[in-house]
Amino acid sequence: MLRILFTPDDLASTRFLPEPTPILELKFAAVGLRQGIRAPWGERWRSRALAAIPPSARRTVRHVGGHFSWALSPTFAVSTDLDEGMETFLGFGTERLREEMALYFSAPNSGVPMWSAFEGDRDAGRVLVHGAKTTFTATVQPYWDDIRANHHSELAQHGRLMACAGVGAALTTVIPGASWYGDCLRIDSPQDRTVRLGGRGLVITPTAFWTGPPLVGELPDQPVLLAYPAPAELSIRVGTESDSLAAILGATRAAVLRLLSTEHTTGDIARELGISAPSASEHSTSLREARLISSRRDGKAVIHRATVLGQDLVRLNSP
Repeated sequence: MLRILFTPDDLASTRFLPEPTPILELKFAAVGLRQGIRAPWGERWRSRALAAIPPSARRTVRHVGGHFSWALSPTFAVSTDLDEGMETFLGFGTERLREEMALYFSAPNSGVPMWSAFEGDRDAGRVLVHGAKTTFTATVQPYWDDIRANHHSELAQHGRLMACAGVGAALTTVIPGASWYGDCLRIDSPQDRTVRLGGRGLVITPTAFWTGPPLVGELPDQPVLLAYPAPAELSIRVGTESDSLAAILGATRAAVLRLLSTEHTTGDIARELGISAPSASEHSTSLREARLISSRRDGKAVIHRATVLGQDLVRLNSP
């Protein structure tokens, strides 16, 4: 059982990360390469990712995936840029590196040749960073658009839930196996651990490549990080899968909706997509009736733009 103790200040400062975090997803992807991922797309992703990893990065994958820790590093997780996160890693002193890596790995100095990177050897550190970046490029980067779209879908859904039902109700809905007992959020987990927030607050993020129980990361004087598996229906497309938005709307209507992420007149739509003006008008009318776009008249022209609902539909179904 994982137990998280809240104060009123902690509840008030609980929030979602606005973007997915590359280093966190990289850790879970490396674990998934070794152990597999329980998702409909998991085996297809694993097969393609293993084939894409160059020999120079395979040692990094073995080290990261082979020494899995139930803990997370809040420092690495909140960086939304891979290069920035790696520069932060290289800038740590020896003691801070040990502290961070004790969270990132279960046994970082047990049979891992690159432990010298964590002991202050900057050349070894750069080799590790290069391997991590190469692994990210092969295993995570090709799916980043889907990962971001799924992340934003979770933000939209649970942001509305927080607004309507409050933080407490949202947490038990968002986090698998969670329930309240007084001021303690209890989460079903193989871990037997109690985390006292003590005013530090809680930062929550869904993860694409982790399908196990929720995980927690904490360091002194930093908000506590809670990562949970994204719902199974938020899939990652692997290979040459079809355009899901076109499957819903039809290819031309999907192209119109994507175009209307910015304002366009009916004539603009026709010119940009190479269709007739009557066809552009017909598609825009259908999209407006479905509340996916809004339209306004400006003199003789009619200007269209995707609504928030339309933008969400495009973002969640980007090819």
